[in-house]
Amino acid sequence: MLIDIAIVPPQHIRREIGTKMKKEIGHAPHLFVVDNNKLIPHVSLWHMRTSKIKIPKITRRLEKIIKGQKSIRVSSLEFHALEKYKGFLEFAVKDTNGLVLLQQRIFQNIHSYKTGAMPKFAPFLNIPYTKKAIREIKKYGRSLGFNPHFTMGWLKNEKDIAQVVRKMQKTKFSFLAKEIYVCEVDNWWQVKRIIRKIEF
Repeated sequence: MLIDIAIVPPQHIRREIGTKMKKEIGHAPHLFVVDNNKLIPHVSLWHMRTSKIKIPKITRRLEKIIKGQKSIRVSSLEFHALEKYKGFLEFAVKDTNGLVLLQQRIFQNIHSYKTGAMPKFAPFLNIPYTKKAIREIKKYGRSLGFNPHFTMGWLKNEKDIAQVVRKMQKTKFSFLAKEIYVCEVDNWWQVKRIIRKIEF
């Protein structure tokens, strides 16, 4: 089972950005779109492959470590396409110290519940792992590094990218995160189902 410990925006923000994303991608060929229907907007804190029977233990551990956690302001920055993954679209997120500290606590406390490595992201691109990344994947189930963002979709054709990015530029949002979520993800590492909400 593939899971993600994530921050999920309030329903009205999820609906707003998901609907906007679906509208602006339109009929352009895409690999996926985060529309808040099939896939849910989120900021990933830690992905892992684990077994279904370990979910209750992971949840209890998370409940324990975030007890007393203060709310964290999550604010979007620019909407852009990543050069590394042609057609990959995302909202950057303001990298707050509170978000970084929370991510580290979660990673340190639950990575041992992994049962194997996460599937390689976008294997069709044949982007090789560095030696450092290979070591981290063997030890933790995925490579380290934290770059908070909202993945919103992946277009197939480069000619469609600039138009969608331009149409999404004015979309901004901010919210106070007061909980984390245990979620099930697909092979694109995208949230398809919320399993459990854990309030701070």
